[in-house]
Amino acid sequence: MSFEDLLKSLQKDYLASLPDKVVTIRTQIESASTSELRESFHKLKGTGRTYGLPEVSELAELVEGICISRPTDAVVASTHAVAILHDIHGAYSAGNAFNLHQDARYAQIRKLLPA
Repeated sequence: MSFEDLLKSLQKDYLASLPDKVVTIRTQIESASTSELRESFHKLKGTGRTYGLPEVSELAELVEGICISRPTDAVVASTHAVAILHDIHGAYSAGNAFNLHQDARYAQIRKLLPA
């Protein structure tokens, strides 16, 4: 098995686990647990890039930053991020790319960061 084949296999496994991660984040949103949200997005930040999904990593880094610097906006940012993660999962599962920077929800999350 080549390195590229291994990476694709690992990416497929990671994609399969993403819906469970989203369910966990939704539970954290419902309980408004900013510290748990920060930790979940911190983990996604690291794993997204590792498994070849840089959009997951970039989105997670942004939301993690909001959880730290603007905890009162963490639930709003996380809610938008969950919807985006769902769409990223769908796109990659179908073999398509996802353009994070053209997503209006991503722009809304970015507006929550202090200038």
